[in-house]
Amino acid sequence: MQKERIRVLDCTLRDGGYLNDWRFGADNIANTVKMLADGNMDIVEIGFMREQPADADRAVWNNFAALERFIPQDRPNTEFAVMCEVFNPFPQEKIPPRSQTPVDIIRVIVWRQRQDDALKYCKALVKKGYKVSIQPDRVNQYSLAEFQALVKKFAAIHPWAIYIVDSNGFLNQRELLGYLRAADACLPRTICLGYHGHNNLLQAIGTAERFCELELERDILLDASVAGIGRSSGNLNLELIAEFLNANYGKQYDIRKIAWVYDAVLKPIEQKTRWGYSFGTFLTSAAKTNPNYAAYLQDEFQLNNTDMAGVLEYLSETDRVIFSKAAAAECVKEYKKNYGGDKE
Repeated sequence: MQKERIRVLDCTLRDGGYLNDWRFGADNIANTVKMLADGNMDIVEIGFMREQPADADRAVWNNFAALERFIPQDRPNTEFAVMCEVFNPFPQEKIPPRSQTPVDIIRVIVWRQRQDDALKYCKALVKKGYKVSIQPDRVNQYSLAEFQALVKKFAAIHPWAIYIVDSNGFLNQRELLGYLRAADACLPRTICLGYHGHNNLLQAIGTAERFCELELERDILLDASVAGIGRSSGNLNLELIAEFLNANYGKQYDIRKIAWVYDAVLKPIEQKTRWGYSFGTFLTSAAKTNPNYAAYLQDEFQLNNTDMAGVLEYLSETDRVIFSKAAAAECVKEYKKNYGGDKE
């Protein structure tokens, strides 16, 4: 595959923000964006668009003018993106035409039960001139046929990209490539195909590399974050995929710029909170449960992994999807009543 057809989107500020309430600090936001742009990153995602009080120290924006000062004017090789959510939609009336803002790309999280709302929302963004990226939440909830139906439905509004999003890191490489191939088979070649992975099963880098090697006849997008920062087991590591593409596809991502972001911005966060693969997050993935249960069960109830595996089996189908402290507590109680916890 030609190097021009592979593009990396950095989601450090947006996905990493789940760990610190997006409170990176204004200087860190500006420096992160500048360093990644200077380092030849294809796309930098600056954060969420949400109806929340203005705060320049958070990578959450309540108007497009507020984030413009964080986007470098001299940016020949980099585009800039923001994320919107259909379940909590940023008002269309507050989104200017693309010609009036330096934002190039708007990504939209699509919930299965809100597909029709998402279609209308995204269609309006396309009309405003944005490159619109469709991000269907939790691809594992769709059969391959259902996912193809979703892809065809959204392809009709001519988005820029449609993604395979493994929101909770449930899927192995074979399963992920199945969704990629299913989408590729029915998606017009003019629409990009993207992959957003999580590392609960340590599948992100291998799947991203294999995605490149498929030699699809379309542009592909790979989401990644510095040091893999993100919820639970985190995301595809930007430094890993950047080095792979430099070595194998002639890309010229500056690894030193990525290292600077880790040292100056993320290392202080890492000293206060954790992310990355763990046995606990593996267990949540194997049990097809929300990964937030891993840290909660360990921190609140001091469960070892043996007992955590048992507790997770008690969760209802609904509670497996939506994290609930109350459900976790009830399952711990039920598990201990039946088994008394790990005796060894």
